[in-house]
Amino acid sequence: MVPERLLVGRIANTDLPFGGSWTYELEPKGDGVTAVRVTEDGEVYNPIFRFVSRFVMGHDTTIRQYLAAVATRFPAVDEPIEAGAAAHR
Repeated sequence: MVPERLLVGRIANTDLPFGGSWTYELEPKGDGVTAVRVTEDGEVYNPIFRFVSRFVMGHDTTIRQYLAAVATRFPAVDEPIEAGAAAHR
């Protein structure tokens, strides 16, 4: 963790069918604008869940849901929210 810049969260329970880390990076752009980058580095250990994740749900479903939730909290978005970075006021 770097206050006001970087936070990395990791699933510590190895008994789950999935794991990984999430990295949150904030980059001030000036004039009250901050670029937010969320990187999901997930692992799916169970082959059945891996199949469902790839062919049924899609690998990016969780991150897209997360970004949609962020957009509801910060509705003044200058750029479309996609997997990647978006600027918020």
